[in-house]
Amino acid sequence: MTRPAGAFVVRPVERSEVDALHALWQAAEDRGDWRPASGGQGLVEELDILASEGRVWAAFQRGSPVALAAAGDLDGALWLSVFGVSRACRGRGLASSLLAAVLGYGQWAQYPALVALAPKGENAFLERVGFLRLDGERLAGGIRELARTRGLVAWVRRI
Repeated sequence: MTRPAGAFVVRPVERSEVDALHALWQAAEDRGDWRPASGGQGLVEELDILASEGRVWAAFQRGSPVALAAAGDLDGALWLSVFGVSRACRGRGLASSLLAAVLGYGQWAQYPALVALAPKGENAFLERVGFLRLDGERLAGGIRELARTRGLVAWVRRI
């Protein structure tokens, strides 16, 4: 018999919780797909800085993080620099809830758009939640460089 999962709480992260988020990321078998801006090196420092600016959110279950999102600033847009949900908690709306928190922050901070980078074949979620793919000619600055160096596709959603 399986036990009920319990309620999830999605909220901004305190700086004191950054180590727990890093542990969540390290434990994830697919952590590379979470696209940390740092590539994983220096993730604690990245999250620490963004958390101090109110730009890191997590979903918690029974006080432990099970999903996270972090957003930085890139070329004047809000950039989804880390985004992932633990495999055991997928399919429960956590990705959409985290995205809503990021978009709410972006609206409050008056960003024009949210940018995400993803591999070419991983677009179903982004399309479903309103992102549009940007082709190479419409990319500029840091977004173009990150997409090129990491072999990723840029996606954008108006806020």
